[in-house]
Amino acid sequence: MKDVEIGVQTFTYRSFDIAGIVRELKGTGITALEVFPGHLSPQTPAGELNEARKRLSDAGLRVCGTGVCGASSGKPDELRTNLEFAAALGADYVSIDVDPGDAEGKEMLIAVAGELGLLLGIHNHGPGHRYDTAQSVLRSCKGYDEILGACLDTGHFLRVDETPEHAIRTLGNRVHAVHLKDFVDAETEVVPGTGRLNYATALAALDKYTNFHSALVIEYEADPANPTPSMRQTVGVLKQALKA
Repeated sequence: MKDVEIGVQTFTYRSFDIAGIVRELKGTGITALEVFPGHLSPQTPAGELNEARKRLSDAGLRVCGTGVCGASSGKPDELRTNLEFAAALGADYVSIDVDPGDAEGKEMLIAVAGELGLLLGIHNHGPGHRYDTAQSVLRSCKGYDEILGACLDTGHFLRVDETPEHAIRTLGNRVHAVHLKDFVDAETEVVPGTGRLNYATALAALDKYTNFHSALVIEYEADPANPTPSMRQTVGVLKQALKA
C-alpha cells in the first residue's frame, strides 16, 4: 500500500473553517479530506462552496469522502441530495448511518450511489451503538450489493475490544473507507498509531483481505484547538509503516 493517499476527517479540525484547515495542513503530507457536514454540506451557500472548492484545489487537497450522513427511506430527497453533493465534490464514498432494519432505505442508497459512482460506508461507533462490532455492520450489509459496506473506524472497534485486523478480516471487500483512530481503553483517545492501533498490522490486513483503494483517513478528536502537531506525528508513524 505504498502509494496510498493520506487523508483527514475534517471533524478533527472542527474549530477551523476551510481556509484554516488549508493553512494547517500545509506541509503535513495530508492530501485528502473526508468532509464533515459542519464544514461543507448541501446547505452551504453556493458562493461559499465555490470558494472552498477553489481553496482545496489550489492547495492540492481532494475530497475523498463525505459524512457521516444520516440516511432514511423516510427522507428520500435528503438521501439523494447528500449523495449528489458528495459526487459533485468528487468523493469516492459517503460515510453513512442507516437503520439496520430500513431495507427500503438501503436499497435507495445503493441505487443512487450506483448511479453516481459512489461507495457507501456504514460507520461503526463505540460501546452500545447499533453499529458497534464488525458483525453488526456485516449483518446490515448482508444480502445487499457490495456498494454498501463499511466506513471502518479503528478506534471505535478498539473501544469494544475488537482489533482493527479482526474487523478488516470480517468485513473484507465491504471495507470502503477507513478512519484511523486510536484508543487505549474505552474512553481514552490518543494520537493514532501511538496506542493500541498498530499501523503495520492494520495495513497488512487491508492489503490481504480487501480491495480498499481510497485514502487512509486519520481522525483525532481529542485536541480540536490545535490538532496539527498530532497530525504531523501520526503521519510520520503512518509513512514509516507504509514503507515497510
